[in-house]
Amino acid sequence: MFVGWHNENFESAVEDFGSSVLCDTNLLIKTWQQDKSHSFGAYKDGELFGMISAFRFDKAMLINNFCYKQELSSDDKKRLLALLLKNIDESGKSILVLVSDEERELFDAFGFKSFAPFHKALYEGHDVGLFSTNFSNISSTEYMEPLRMTDREAYRDERFFYITHMMMKSSSLVLSTPNGYQHSYALNKSTIKISPWVMRSSAFEDAQKLLRALIHHRGLKKIIAFIPAKVKEITDLYSAHGFKYAQNYNLMYLNEKPDINLEMIYGF
Repeated sequence: MFVGWHNENFESAVEDFGSSVLCDTNLLIKTWQQDKSHSFGAYKDGELFGMISAFRFDKAMLINNFCYKQELSSDDKKRLLALLLKNIDESGKSILVLVSDEERELFDAFGFKSFAPFHKALYEGHDVGLFSTNFSNISSTEYMEPLRMTDREAYRDERFFYITHMMMKSSSLVLSTPNGYQHSYALNKSTIKISPWVMRSSAFEDAQKLLRALIHHRGLKKIIAFIPAKVKEITDLYSAHGFKYAQNYNLMYLNEKPDINLEMIYGF
């Protein structure tokens, strides 16, 4: 198995890869295009079996993609992570990653520490008329300022370019109120992902409106979100709207501990 930088055929390799692995192919490609020095793949006979990438913010690095086929060995996953960390030259800067319980042992071995447990919340579709709500005060166009302000309050970092240029795509739906914003998009034809979703911690009613509006628009598809497991207001909101907790995750960090307000993170 070759583990290293991608070549110029990466985009076509990703399209084939995405047909068998649930991943955000748009984000894989855009991250590579933005900074090819922090994007690596595992290949066999030209076929992509796994990849890892990171994006640099002002105060932190985010490992935003770590996805692979089931056949990829533990040793090759370790090689991918080791190669990425070797090429991150931001000495002391916090490196963040959200990993499943199954992946945690690998990141523990490289010195990552747990910042907070997360749940993968899953909605598998109900009657879209189940929840009555008033959609007033919700905007799908005037989201730029709430996004910029509330995201900075939550993450203590400048992520505006990443969200609006790297994450947004043709299937994106952005809903907002003056107290926050919610971005959702299609991972494939049947699955919607909420990411990111940030609200001021005092804005529970607005958060409820946004979730009901999302289900109104997207509720015939599966919806997934990654949410802080120990923020009761957030877990209660998802549970009350028919979401189940499908898998446990952990937000982990290397180097400096991040300053993130988890009470504002309704979708990582």
